[in-house]
Amino acid sequence: MTRPRRMRWIAAALVILLGSAALALWYGRPGPAAYAQEPQARPARPGGTHHHMPPTKGSELFQYAYPGAKRLPAELVFDATPPPPESKKVHEYTLVVEEDYEHEVAPGIKVPSWSFNRQIPGPILRAREGETLRVTLVNKGTLPHTIHFHGIHPARMDGVFELVPPGGSFTYEFVARPYGVFPYHCHSMPSSQHIHNGLYGMMIVDPKEGRPPMRELAMVMSAFDLDRDGDADFYAWNGRAFQYADHPIELEVGEAVRMYVLNIFEEAMAPHIHGNMFELYRSGTSLKPSELTDVVNLGIAERAILEFAYEYPGAYMFQCHFSEHMELGLMGWFQVNGKQAQNSSARPTAHAH
Repeated sequence: MTRPRRMRWIAAALVILLGSAALALWYGRPGPAAYAQEPQARPARPGGTHHHMPPTKGSELFQYAYPGAKRLPAELVFDATPPPPESKKVHEYTLVVEEDYEHEVAPGIKVPSWSFNRQIPGPILRAREGETLRVTLVNKGTLPHTIHFHGIHPARMDGVFELVPPGGSFTYEFVARPYGVFPYHCHSMPSSQHIHNGLYGMMIVDPKEGRPPMRELAMVMSAFDLDRDGDADFYAWNGRAFQYADHPIELEVGEAVRMYVLNIFEEAMAPHIHGNMFELYRSGTSLKPSELTDVVNLGIAERAILEFAYEYPGAYMFQCHFSEHMELGLMGWFQVNGKQAQNSSARPTAHAH
């Protein structure tokens, strides 16, 4: 065989081998049906997907109802009224950490929790901008704890490195600034567990000139994962699911309301009021509202002030607009009493900065 003919045979053999390999790869790959079935082949988490499949863990036991079902004793309802604004040079608070607090997260469901002053959320702290906050942490637990305050303050008051050992105490002192709404929480590692166990609360810093007098409500949005499977079993306003469904918040027609709202859980929340609109002050750091709306999205540690007044009497739901959160307890009722307002523009009037 001549050299040119031998080279042609070698080239042809290579083409045949490469073609055979390509065909084998093509016919051996998974077909469209296999790709379509792949998600079903993955092992499912207990209870379904990342979010619960209906009926959800809480809603199969508890459903919101028209105001009147008193499943939770009145003495367990968290008082949503914050302390009134008070002007003085120094505001002093003592927060005591305990790790053996039995907390009723929903009617009849109690879990071991950690707390500031045996309540979840912790006490509302309040001062005017420029005044001094002096907060003493007393650790009665078995682990180190701290308090981290959002806002502007010196590094040594930040509550990250100032670990308070069991049996110890530490006093945080700083000038309250700027004005607005802020979270405070334990920052001891793992901070996600310390916060989730209940060590959090709200701090209100009033502007020096104050805000117009209104009926005030302080509402912390949080959640509870009872079996620690990564999915929350209950969501709550102020630490207890459905408490304001069983015990509605009483309002009057035309009454101006200022609601401080804070999301402390590691999911987005969306506070929404029914039958009304509110003037929105994000973070509470402005005296002029940014918009008129009825729902706002809040990420972890975000907060806002909502100002509104109802024109018509009746029962109105306030909720998180993520439906699962609502179904698992993050809802309640405003029971609005009185006669229909004569003036149809019952909303608070915006005031300029």
